[in-house]
Amino acid sequence: MMKLFKKAPLAAGVVIALASGGAQAISAGTDLNLSGKAKAGAMGGAAYTMPQEASAAVFGNPATLTQFKGFNMNFGASYLGITSVDVTTSNALGTDSGTAHSDADDYIIPDFGMTLELAPGLVLGTGLEVDAGLGADYRDDPVGLTGLPGGALGLNAGASDVITLPLMVELISFNANIGLGYQATERLSLGASVTIGFGLAQLGTTGPTTGISGALGAGGAIPLGLEDFGGTSSSVHDIGFGFSLGSTYALTNDVMLSAAYKSPVEYNFSNIVHTSVPGATSGGDGFQDLRVQQPAEVIVGIALDNVLAQGLLIEADVIWKDWSHASTYEDVYDDQFLLVFGGQYQIGAWSLRAGYSWAEDVLLEKANNTLGGLNGLGTLPLGGPLGTDVVKVAQMSLLPVIWEHTVTAGVGYQFTDAVSLDGYVAYAFGEEDSRDLNTVGAVLGGATPTMAVEVEEEIMIGAGITISMP
Repeated sequence: MMKLFKKAPLAAGVVIALASGGAQAISAGTDLNLSGKAKAGAMGGAAYTMPQEASAAVFGNPATLTQFKGFNMNFGASYLGITSVDVTTSNALGTDSGTAHSDADDYIIPDFGMTLELAPGLVLGTGLEVDAGLGADYRDDPVGLTGLPGGALGLNAGASDVITLPLMVELISFNANIGLGYQATERLSLGASVTIGFGLAQLGTTGPTTGISGALGAGGAIPLGLEDFGGTSSSVHDIGFGFSLGSTYALTNDVMLSAAYKSPVEYNFSNIVHTSVPGATSGGDGFQDLRVQQPAEVIVGIALDNVLAQGLLIEADVIWKDWSHASTYEDVYDDQFLLVFGGQYQIGAWSLRAGYSWAEDVLLEKANNTLGGLNGLGTLPLGGPLGTDVVKVAQMSLLPVIWEHTVTAGVGYQFTDAVSLDGYVAYAFGEEDSRDLNTVGAVLGGATPTMAVEVEEEIMIGAGITISMP
């Protein structure tokens, strides 16, 4: 413990430097759910009970495949844009502050689904989608601790007052599904699907850190874990597997209930982060693996078709996400409920759609002291007494997926009995959050630094074409 406190002043500075980052991700944690599809996206992602396109059945509740007779195919793409993510942090004295901004702000999300009725009541479905994503990039705007006066906290009086870290994170998960839906009775349908996931990930720093060693002066001894260090991350990939089970039950011809379960999809990203912390890796080469699981989900829903008005479909779904048992996410995220509502009104060849979704705050109030069991980042150790504050930094700078309220709207036109074109737009309102670095504050004798993140609006715009043949 004494060794910790001897190096704690500058360690505190490094922790706070991490907090000047920025992040972006999908509104429901890192998951897209069904929000990136031309029809389901217009209905707030409410498509687990009566989906209107093949891909929503393939990647949602596989029991709904039985609602697609004959041959159906849809293809679309969406643009996801983050207007701004800014993280403002006080320095180690709790006075001055610095703000950084991420450059990772534009993504294209493809979507493809196809169903084929093999026999009466038996439907095969397959498709490809981007299931989840996360990104933050500070190579052009390294996160930094600014405004430290010379000599503060025992730092060298002639040292630079800027410590910078070029942090970045990126995760993209592609899913290929194949499933079967079977109409067991006139009212009951059952379904199952298999998921093959392909994940790409990068986490750490890209480029050299600056100012850490200089803060102690050229002649000073540099405590372990506080040296400048170079890039720690590389882009790696892995394959994961999962499954989904589902059912639907028609109470009447116009009222349907649904339930579904989606298993986790796990990736093991080998040698993704390097550290020089002694003893951090069993092989002694400094490379560390990271296990990441997209979480298990339980979904229940209800849909009313032509009940409130002729041509009007209303659907509401409740989604529970098991982040607390998902590898790596369990250190920063809490279990989460999503409520999604959507409606579609058909007037001749036109379909008008609108929706709303609410996502429960996903960030853990009490973070763990590591990410996925990592023991270090470069020369910065994780897992110790200061680790919890480091993970709080990750919550605010790399993982602040705090959008809660999203409104959606869309329109479709049926050109022929077989072909329709649909488009949508979704708008997630900006949010704010903050965390106190309590351990750092205790080390500094009561000066508790605070980091606050402000995410502005998140926008998705997409379109797709659907082909249906009996």
